[in-house]
Amino acid sequence: MNLSAMLDKMVVLFIAILVGYLITKLGVINKDANKVLSALIVNLANPLLILSSVMTGERLLTNVQVLELTGVAALCYAFLIGTSFLIPRILRAPKQDAGIYRLMYIFSNIGYIGYPVVSALFGPSAVFYATVFVLLFQVLCWSYGVHLAKGEGRFRFSFSVMKSPCIIAALLAYVIYFTGLRLPAVLEESVSFLGSLTTPLCMLVIGCSLAQMPLKTVFSRWRVYVLAAVKMLLVPVLAYALLHRFVTNELILGVTIVILSMPVATNVPIICCQCNQDEDLGASGVFLTTLLSIVSIPLIMQLLFGA
Repeated sequence: MNLSAMLDKMVVLFIAILVGYLITKLGVINKDANKVLSALIVNLANPLLILSSVMTGERLLTNVQVLELTGVAALCYAFLIGTSFLIPRILRAPKQDAGIYRLMYIFSNIGYIGYPVVSALFGPSAVFYATVFVLLFQVLCWSYGVHLAKGEGRFRFSFSVMKSPCIIAALLAYVIYFTGLRLPAVLEESVSFLGSLTTPLCMLVIGCSLAQMPLKTVFSRWRVYVLAAVKMLLVPVLAYALLHRFVTNELILGVTIVILSMPVATNVPIICCQCNQDEDLGASGVFLTTLLSIVSIPLIMQLLFGA
């Protein structure tokens, strides 16, 4: 586990976010351009990154171990959803914001920050194992997550979410990994080349989003700080205490803890906006937890796994 590489990567990511913030303030890009970049990431770059992670031919886990990781991911989301009912009570959140706080607690920034951190710690081929969590994330976020934001009573799953490019790419990644299918080298290189756009574009998008928020208001939301402590420190420690007795493969355990240490997903303010809810609260959660993750992620990995 390369903690030094992860620290370097976190600094690089922070610089990229800062660049996105500055070029927005300077008028190089604006909110409309940010929407275009976000669409490019979701519909092209991120799906190709998912596919490129299984095109190297390197297999860090057996098929059985990948299925084990899938089960671990499902258990993690079951745990997060189950315990999320406590979050509004812990935070004493207003009734209208309860669903948003639960949404921020459950869903983390796996694709935008999780991928580069997993890659730095375990190597590029390990990105596929983050994809296992991304698959469940996409399905749950755009179904149950939207349900939480709307504050509706009973949840009903819609299969329309399965049309997401990221979900389709994740399912194809499973097929490629399990079958050992290899594509022509030039095609694999093209997919990898375009997929590599994901992380830098994502950091610029986050920076642009931050530049459009009044920072004074963002830093004054005390509930988000408490949420960050529970989500990014307490949950990974509890998960490690529970999982390390049963999950013997260090790679599976390591990837799982990294994913659980991630900040709030950038999808949250997007969902809030679509559901006519408090978009600023969601954006504040993304900003503060992303900022705090620069310290919290290396701290958690050092504490639990050492140098």
